[in-house]
Amino acid sequence: MPPPCVDLDARRSVDPAAGPLTYRWRMGDGTTLSGPVVSHCYAERRRYLIQLDVVDERTGRVRTAEQTYPVDFTLEPLVDFTLSTDTVRVGQLVTFDASQAQIPPCTNTIVLWDFRDGTISNGRRLTHAFRKPGRFEVRMSLRANGPDPCPDSHCVSRPVVVVP
Repeated sequence: MPPPCVDLDARRSVDPAAGPLTYRWRMGDGTTLSGPVVSHCYAERRRYLIQLDVVDERTGRVRTAEQTYPVDFTLEPLVDFTLSTDTVRVGQLVTFDASQAQIPPCTNTIVLWDFRDGTISNGRRLTHAFRKPGRFEVRMSLRANGPDPCPDSHCVSRPVVVVP
């Protein structure tokens, strides 16, 4: 699954009359970046408060919290899963992980798996061994209920090649 990332750009806030400025971005996870344009990826999908401090290079004056940006990755849908390998031998276990999958604002989310070999299962993280060779489009489905407009289901598939 791709990590949650942000791209921030403060170039439009530059005032030439103010003189040279240094931009310090406190990303909310202990990381500090410098520059008018920054990109950052987080290790976890959670809430962060990004703070932009601006330093006037002529005077050394720091304008703390010139801007703040709340970022909440818990509100973004993520319908995806990872697998330990996409090519296996018959009988070899493959780990399927949908632990970060979410469809806010839905509640009571259930993760359903169709391995396309006649086997179905449920759970956020599980293992499966294919009994015969072939190419299987493994399908993970999120189903939930909740407040309007909670969708009935979201699905994603990944191929697994099983060799003899």
